[in-house]
Amino acid sequence: MDGAEEISVAPLSRYDSTKVFLRESLRNRLVWLSLALGLGCTLAWAGQAARQAHETARRSFEERSNLAAAHVEQSFRAPLEALYGIHAFGGALPDVDQSRFELFAGKLMERYPSLAALELFDVVTAEQRADFERRWSTRVGHPFTVREPANAPPHEMVVSPRRDKHVVLTRLLPFQPALHGLDLMFEPVRQRQIAEAAHAGVPTVTGKFRLVEDPEGVFSVAVYDPLYADGEAPADVAMRDQELRGFAIALYRLSPLMNAALAGTTLEPSRVALLDLDPQLSKADALLFGNPGAGQAQGFAFRRELHFAGRAWALVTSGPAPPQLATAAPSLVVGSVGSVLVALLVGLVGSLRKSGQRFQALEALGPYTLLKEIGGGGMGRVFEARHSLLRRRAAIKVVAQEQASEEQLRRFDLEAKTTSALCHPNTVVVFDYGRTRRGDFYYAMEYVNGINLERLVHQHGAQPAGRVRHLLVQACGSLSEAHGLGLVHRDVKPGNLMVGVNGGIFDFLKVLDFGLVRVTRGVEAGKSGPGTLLGTPRYMAPEAFASSQSGPRADLYGLGCVAYFLLCGQEPFVAKTDAAIAMLHLTQAPAALQGRGVGDITPAFERVILRCLAKSPDDRYASAAQLMRALSELDLPPWGQAEAAAFWADHAAREEAAE
Repeated sequence: MDGAEEISVAPLSRYDSTKVFLRESLRNRLVWLSLALGLGCTLAWAGQAARQAHETARRSFEERSNLAAAHVEQSFRAPLEALYGIHAFGGALPDVDQSRFELFAGKLMERYPSLAALELFDVVTAEQRADFERRWSTRVGHPFTVREPANAPPHEMVVSPRRDKHVVLTRLLPFQPALHGLDLMFEPVRQRQIAEAAHAGVPTVTGKFRLVEDPEGVFSVAVYDPLYADGEAPADVAMRDQELRGFAIALYRLSPLMNAALAGTTLEPSRVALLDLDPQLSKADALLFGNPGAGQAQGFAFRRELHFAGRAWALVTSGPAPPQLATAAPSLVVGSVGSVLVALLVGLVGSLRKSGQRFQALEALGPYTLLKEIGGGGMGRVFEARHSLLRRRAAIKVVAQEQASEEQLRRFDLEAKTTSALCHPNTVVVFDYGRTRRGDFYYAMEYVNGINLERLVHQHGAQPAGRVRHLLVQACGSLSEAHGLGLVHRDVKPGNLMVGVNGGIFDFLKVLDFGLVRVTRGVEAGKSGPGTLLGTPRYMAPEAFASSQSGPRADLYGLGCVAYFLLCGQEPFVAKTDAAIAMLHLTQAPAALQGRGVGDITPAFERVILRCLAKSPDDRYASAAQLMRALSELDLPPWGQAEAAAFWADHAAREEAAE
């Protein structure tokens, strides 16, 4: 372009140089006063920030510990339903065989994977033992004897000696032949546990013990649920031992259960302990799980009692407190930097007041004179400009080479070239494109005298259905041409759609900012970085969150979001974070439109918009042209030049009054 190499884009400010500005600022006493005041406030703020960070960390630690305690308690309590089921099953079918027991218990253990085993034990007196062994030998098809581990290594199973009472394992899941017939009365600890459960008459949890089949160091607890001859525990405690018929038992292996419960929290298992609060237990026997030093380390400590099946436990945790210097450091850095910036700002304000200069955009760019900065697009800065010969207004988009990455420069180049290839009247027209001697990219496009649709709604509220249809049809025309050339806009939103007066035609819409355009054909096809999120989340199609290779129907989804915004003054999905908005786009349906906004939204119009907002691209309109036809066929209140002219007259009056 003629003259493009004769200039360079200089900063728009008119200060002589940075050195001069700094020299003048250092002589300003207000600069030093503001710096001292700022640093003093920074120290106070850093101290408060450290205290607040410590308190926040403590509350967070306690919340996480309470959550862990709830997980642990639920992991023990929930499987009691399985124990109650086995109790009822054994009571109703006292002679049920192993196979039917496995069918019933298997479903319960699938539901509660934290269980190690479910078992039924029969109480057998010394007089009943011989007949009991004969009956079970006949039932299982091989000799059945009441057995127990030998006292001497390797602790093989041997026939139990005669006792007044045996508690014999007859049905179990998972089934282990070596344990079938185990007499729980073989050691004093288990005898005491059985007596306590029988006298209590309700499910009772034991202290920790090692299962016969487990190696050293692997501990479990069991919940004993006594079975009585009449189904219910006798009211007379003395009669309970006489009426005792057996036990339903649920086994919990402590380490796997606790590790699984803590996996759903952010606590480290090494900083957690589960303690039995029975005062008669030694420290070793009271430690059910975890680190015996948990809760005693420096920093934060937490303790919560848990009550389970007649026993009191405590979950104790510990966590490091944040170091005060580390928590205060960000405040010190930010405050110090802020103090310096405020001091520089004081110097800047003093210089501006002294000079009395106002900002003027008088830079020349080829044949164009920049008048003022009016905004920014997907990248770069946008200026209002005037052609020095034709006296025509234009919009100039500029991106400085040193301020942009290689990918941004490539996109800027692609934006200019792809936009210039479009000639639809509703697409902004690109006049010129070039680079300065410094390597800054710029291109000149037509200046649209109007407002974007976001400002339209913010200033004038929800729009009539007829007008919205009128604007959408124009946008469809622009997108239809772009899609036909293999271009996907990928950032269709109210801020990129401008409406104004063009050549005496009111409500003339222009589609802007192809800075995120995707080329689907030719040498530029598919050039989007993997994993790059491109677009504005409030107006992005669900598939665009997963891949940058979205197609033309993603633009129709964005246009549906624009229509929704115009009709009711609010986006389809509103949340505080982009991640939350993305989840809503992916999983939720938008609220109904009828009855909102101006109140003239017809069911047919709503169906058109909701089809644009379909989660699957295949459920949307096949093309912008098809959507345009669907919009044109709607029976809506008219919106013509008379209504548009009245609006723009009112808008101009408001703008003039605001000035």
